[in-house]
Amino acid sequence: MVKVTLVHAEWCHFCPTARKTWQKLKEQFDFEYEEVDIDTPEGKELAEKFKIRSIPTTIIDDKVAFVGVPDEDQASKVVN
Repeated sequence: MVKVTLVHAEWCHFCPTARKTWQKLKEQFDFEYEEVDIDTPEGKELAEKFKIRSIPTTIIDDKVAFVGVPDEDQASKVVN
């Protein structure tokens, strides 16, 4: 099963759009989904591991797949 991790922050103006995109796709497709705030210890660990410099960033199966708000059509192809 595909695992999607969205790294976001409460202070990010683009993150709510990315969250809505992934939540909508989660309703349509079967994949594992989690959201991690970059300001938490887990978020900082992911930022260091994947060299995340901007958010939102989407990690899919241990690889950075999208930086910024993902295009819904492209994202759906990855999880479908």
